[in-house]
Amino acid sequence: MQLITLKKLIFEKNIFAFLRLGKHVDTVYRTSFVTAANSSGLLASLQQGTKSLEQLQHHLQLDGTKQEALSAWLECGVRLKELTYKNGQYALKGKLSKHLAKQENQIAAAMFEEAIRYHYDALLSAPTRMQNNHAYQLADQDGSLIARSSQILEPFVEEAIEWCLKRVSTEPKHILEVGCGAGQYLVYLHNRLPACEITAIDYQLAVVEQAQRTLSANQITNIDLRHESFFELAGESSYDLITLHNNIYYFPQRQRMQVLNHAYKLLKPGGQLLMTTSCQGGSSAISALNLWFSLSDVGGVLPDAQQLTSTLKQAQFSEVQHKRLMPGESYFAFAATK
Repeated sequence: MQLITLKKLIFEKNIFAFLRLGKHVDTVYRTSFVTAANSSGLLASLQQGTKSLEQLQHHLQLDGTKQEALSAWLECGVRLKELTYKNGQYALKGKLSKHLAKQENQIAAAMFEEAIRYHYDALLSAPTRMQNNHAYQLADQDGSLIARSSQILEPFVEEAIEWCLKRVSTEPKHILEVGCGAGQYLVYLHNRLPACEITAIDYQLAVVEQAQRTLSANQITNIDLRHESFFELAGESSYDLITLHNNIYYFPQRQRMQVLNHAYKLLKPGGQLLMTTSCQGGSSAISALNLWFSLSDVGGVLPDAQQLTSTLKQAQFSEVQHKRLMPGESYFAFAATK
């Protein structure tokens, strides 16, 4: 490099300002590459052993016209030191890639992918989305990914279920789960209340299919699992317990009273409504979740815990209580009686 070039970089282009950002830029590149590598199945493939370019092309179901692009993408992984390339074979190298490739870390991997694909995009595009009135749609979200990510909440939901059951003198005989997720909560309910009749619905077909796979893997065949909207569900005084786990914010704020009224209608006298949800005022992850939904046509902002308690009372529910499930975090359970 000539001295004059160096002077221009220092005094005219302020190259040091960019160099100070180098680690941050690499973090953006690394997290982007590893997220895509995990979701595409690349990490799982390399976890099983080294692979050639042709083998990875076959694994990713790419035709020959995409080989150069695939090579360029994999080269990014090599430059970021997440992959190695030696003797025509690719292998895992980076700590992050190796960590996310492990089968026992797949819930964490799903949470990581949700943060990168949705929360990061919301933080990055919020100003332009607001300026252009470009709202997120349900199709922008991978229901199966969200269901997998939400599995981290299972112990807290199970605690909420037990807390709700302690409020009643007799165990429920008919349960409706609104939003079936990955189906793990249904497995817990089935094992906890084996004589109970359980109906579960979700308006995303991919989520219903994933829940069905979970039930099949646990050899559960007597749960009525449906691809159906909550408001299409007819009948009055049909259920002893209705649950809504991690989905009240999928309904717009103007519609949430309608949700509670419909739940009230479907419950038997003395029946219980149980909701678990993230609420306003939490960590950066919950703030980013709140941002995504505030920018979407899918639902609306996260509820305020005190306000949701008041709304339940306005919907004629009694014995309304809420409980913080996660210490130091704004994740709550709400229980109310018809």
